[in-house]
Amino acid sequence: MSLARTMRKRPRAPRPALALGAVLLVLGLALPACGRDEPDLSNGKAQFVENCGQCHVLARAGTAGTQGPSLDAAFQAALAKGLDRDTVKGVVQDQIAHPRKGSVMQPGIVEGDDAKDVAAYVGYAAARPGDDTGALATAGLAEATTGEQIFTAAGCAGCHTFQPAGSTGNIGPDLDDLASAAGDMPPEEFVRESILDPDADVAQGFSAGVMPSFEGRLTDEQVQALTEYLLGE
Repeated sequence: MSLARTMRKRPRAPRPALALGAVLLVLGLALPACGRDEPDLSNGKAQFVENCGQCHVLARAGTAGTQGPSLDAAFQAALAKGLDRDTVKGVVQDQIAHPRKGSVMQPGIVEGDDAKDVAAYVGYAAARPGDDTGALATAGLAEATTGEQIFTAAGCAGCHTFQPAGSTGNIGPDLDDLASAAGDMPPEEFVRESILDPDADVAQGFSAGVMPSFEGRLTDEQVQALTEYLLGE
């Protein structure tokens, strides 16, 4: 018998790439899409706040949406038991691409590299104690200059109703008549305090500790621009 015939009869070992693909399919995880090799966490946070924060709680992103599950609570127990954060990233990326049937979440909210970045940021941030630091602390806000841009980048629409922005959130107070809400305090001072020290004067019917402080996350110029936008100036 020739060596060639003998080799043809020998069973071939499975290729590692196919085995990995099978494991990912069993777990329901999406294989990574083509694009950048490394995710951009800063972009992921910015995209998450703008597109996902109105529905999901994620403490490090400062979002408190209630239409969808809390992403901190969803992964907390599994992470405590040893689930690795790359798996969290894979689960989130799969959910972005293929939302659960009947869910209010629609496919295509973020796509391509943005979707990969969002998944990577959630994988990093979910149920992680503490606050983001450095570039992540101001992700999405650094480039925002107008009041409207800052309102969106800061995730305000997820919690507040404000007609000029078309937002209908009800986790925090309605912002459409802040001049009246200020009472005896000058409206501009009231709004600035609400942005920088939100627990100093909590509106009736709402809870302290829900809105994050933007002290250090917004520049003085951004606070002024947002204040003027909210007051219709």
